[in-house]
Amino acid sequence: MNAPCCLCNAPATRHTRSITQGPLCTACATALPWYASPRCPQCALPTLHHATCGICLQHPPAFDRTLAIFRYAYPLDHLLHQFKYHQHLAIGKWLAESMLSSLPPQLTQMRPDILLAMPMHAHRLRQRGFNHALELARHLQQTLGIPLDIDGCTRIVDTPSQTGMDMKTRIRNLRGAFASPTQWQGKHVMVVDDVMTTGASMHAVSQVLKQAGAGRVTALVFARTLKDTED
Repeated sequence: MNAPCCLCNAPATRHTRSITQGPLCTACATALPWYASPRCPQCALPTLHHATCGICLQHPPAFDRTLAIFRYAYPLDHLLHQFKYHQHLAIGKWLAESMLSSLPPQLTQMRPDILLAMPMHAHRLRQRGFNHALELARHLQQTLGIPLDIDGCTRIVDTPSQTGMDMKTRIRNLRGAFASPTQWQGKHVMVVDDVMTTGASMHAVSQVLKQAGAGRVTALVFARTLKDTED
């Protein structure tokens, strides 16, 4: 028997279980904030005609491209909270399926060599019980057939919470937080995470990967925050 909607607890009889709805009822699935507007190809913030934004032109991030499926807004924020903090793994599977169904055709022409999950410090991993980004990456790897390197980048410093910090402060907060033992030899690495807020974490990871020889880094995130909230 199907479980009720994981957001509003609507009875299972209202489920269709399509990829776009997943563990949601029709009403909640319809309310999801799909990200369909033109955006900067590098950081995925809104721009006209998919042009590179002024911030990325003046201060390019270390990652080369961002693919984002949703805007980080209600009710998606509640859905991600269920997945990350209540280990609702069925949501994780649906998140990955939504990513796969929305990947642009160009990805086959610029296919990554390696998948990585946004690293989580061991202390936080013990607290939470699992790395939500790694859970997403595992689902993606099974379908895409791209190798997943679970040790290619690690978080070696358990930095303080970044809530309320601006971009510059977040970058300082993350300095020295990541390490990569792998020599990437010009490879195209795709880093998977659930949400990009300012992009500071993705920038820090991408810097480390490029210092270790990565030729290109693509960020694949489920949602992009269009205002400054927690990263």
